Amino acid sequence: MAERRARDLGWLVAIALVALNLRAAITSVPPMAVDLGADLGLGAVAIGALTTIPVACMGLFAPVAAWFTRWRAPSTVLSVGIGFIAVGAGLRAVGGAVPLYVGTALAGIGIAVVGTLLPGLVRTRMPDRVGPVTGIYTAALITGAFIASSLAEPVRIWLDVSAQAALAVWAVPAVVALVVWTMVSRANGTASAARPSRTGGGRHSPWRDPSAWIVTGFMAVQSLLFYGALAWLPVSAIAHGMSAQEAGLLLGLFTVTQVLTAFVVPALAHRTGDMRPWIVVTMTSTTVGLLLVALVPYAFPGALWLWAALQGLGMGGHFALALNAITQVAPSTAAVPAYSGMAFLFGYGLAAIGPVLLGFLADASGGYQLPFLTLTGFGLVALALGVAAASRARARSR
Repeated sequence: MAERRARDLGWLVAIALVALNLRAAITSVPPMAVDLGADLGLGAVAIGALTTIPVACMGLFAPVAAWFTRWRAPSTVLSVGIGFIAVGAGLRAVGGAVPLYVGTALAGIGIAVVGTLLPGLVRTRMPDRVGPVTGIYTAALITGAFIASSLAEPVRIWLDVSAQAALAVWAVPAVVALVVWTMVSRANGTASAARPSRTGGGRHSPWRDPSAWIVTGFMAVQSLLFYGALAWLPVSAIAHGMSAQEAGLLLGLFTVTQVLTAFVVPALAHRTGDMRPWIVVTMTSTTVGLLLVALVPYAFPGALWLWAALQGLGMGGHFALALNAITQVAPSTAAVPAYSGMAFLFGYGLAAIGPVLLGFLADASGGYQLPFLTLTGFGLVALALGVAAASRARARSR
């Protein structure tokens, strides 16, 4: 029993280390944007692509990751994905714009592979603790994003290197995660235990499953809410007179609050046996926060900080619950990668274009009220889809 617990703990540590790398390569770029543009002569669109490219890859290559599990064990494919993140992050340090963009794309592909396979690995290893374990790796994912965005510039200053060279620092935690994951998976016999199936989970195809489409819709719309707020909350604050440094702190609060609910809410949903009330609570928090930013962003001193915290508390929770719903709605463990791949294809596809479309609304209206009202409307859509997705997941898990 003690040996089993030690192995489980080691596996959880490895999963958390892997998850720490699922956003760092993306969030380390914005703090360097100005310097990268000046050093390489890049315009605003080219700089924006450094964030859009990995998010697009996360969607486009998610189904590819699921397909590869037909031929190799998921733990092996996961190792390849971590390797892509490490190589991509390191390649960005090579001089010139081409390695920068190629490395960014490689990191995005690696993130797609790892993100697609984690839900299935969790269900395989700990089928009775899917919710709490999902909360652990989701909280680690968000923590990694926060660390990378917060330390990107201080690390560059400490190392006294160019912005492009500093981006290679984020290859280090990926290498550490790869080494630990390889050791743990071998020690636990994961690769041999999870044999690949060339049928991709039998006859179960998410493309013909109405439940999969509902869960995919929830994943897609709630992802749009996150990336839309991430892109335009600090911009709108700066436009109203907030300094860039304060806007960065605002974004930090937005991120830190997500860590709390990403960790706690799945465990609460697991304990109560029903995700629906928690989806209502978290989606309401997000939607109300977006509405308040649209209508009364500065109702009183510090109001915007409170509205940002409301959004963060909601988004961390319903992101983790969306991942949990994907895992539970799949009819078998072998089918989870295919269901994840489909959900991420549409989820991150919408996330990649959503902020751009909101930007058009901001330009057309001459302000930021309309984009946030639009996000509020999508929040209501996500609430309805989330409750439906949780109902389908609950029925499948019985």
